[in-house]
Amino acid sequence: MDTEKTLAPKAAKKKLIPVFDLFENSWKTYLENFKGLVTISLYSLFGMLAVLIGVVLVSGLAAFIGFKGQESLLIKITVIALMILVAAATLAVAIWYSTRSKAGIYLMIKNNFNSVKESWLESKKIFWPFFWLSLLVTLLVLLWMILLFIPGIIFAVFYSFAIIIFVFEGQGGMKAIRASKNLVKGYWWSVFGRLAFLGLVVYLLAWLLGIPVTATENNIVLSTSLSLINSIIILVISPFLYIYSVKLYQNLKEVKK
Repeated sequence: MDTEKTLAPKAAKKKLIPVFDLFENSWKTYLENFKGLVTISLYSLFGMLAVLIGVVLVSGLAAFIGFKGQESLLIKITVIALMILVAAATLAVAIWYSTRSKAGIYLMIKNNFNSVKESWLESKKIFWPFFWLSLLVTLLVLLWMILLFIPGIIFAVFYSFAIIIFVFEGQGGMKAIRASKNLVKGYWWSVFGRLAFLGLVVYLLAWLLGIPVTATENNIVLSTSLSLINSIIILVISPFLYIYSVKLYQNLKEVKK
């Protein structure tokens, strides 16, 4: 007797949250937790202040060499060594505060927006793996960009959740990068579209903030002051970008269950 095999219809692929809903939900969460998020984001200002002090010190030492042109070679070498030491120390302080601020924001989101103090203290514990993973992702994307521009974009999207996976799931290094790629697989265009939309919003904001700076570029003091204000505005807005990315990650995890 003949038997007839009936194939069950293939389940429809689940869709990600519409981009405007994602944006709206992220903005709402950002506003609800504005104070704590902005506070920890502004810790990056300590790094910016270190850079400013470093630039002043290095410029002063460079001016000293120029002014004391007839001094011995030993003095010049000593001053140059001091310049390198100041520059390295400045860079280290800037990276320390910037990285911990980013990690702290992710930790606040993960822990349902607990206290700033707890998130800041916890960010110290994960500083090194967070920093090395960020550096690894950046280097890998740059490598792909050097080979060809399009593969650079493709893998930038594939690796876009590596940091979030590290903070939320505890996977580090290449494990986080592979997990991010597997998570995005099958939804690359959907993820790309949502990240591209966010990138467009950021670009338009940066363009608008840059108009006054460009218009006042002949006035160094005013232009520098406006650039500093713009940097603070960007730090205030940046937690929203992290929330947006985390919500996209969570939605992607949900639809791929």
